[in-house]
Amino acid sequence: MPMRLPETDESRCANCDAHVTRGFRRVYGDEDNRAHRCHECDTLVRLRAGSAAGLEVPIPEPGEGSGRHGNTTAKEWSL
Repeated sequence: MPMRLPETDESRCANCDAHVTRGFRRVYGDEDNRAHRCHECDTLVRLRAGSAAGLEVPIPEPGEGSGRHGNTTAKEWSL
């Protein structure tokens, strides 16, 4: 019989309280399968760099950097 892990309150993002799946927590979360950030409050680039595991990452948080995702060389486009 396969072992089933119980869902706990750990199924919520520690930052924004959004629901996160067990698989997301297992892949991106910390050593206790806890998600510190999720798709609702962070970018995929930052999540892959370790923000979901609670690590400091060198990529600016969404909304904090100038330009899209902290791109300081963003150009203004005109038609």
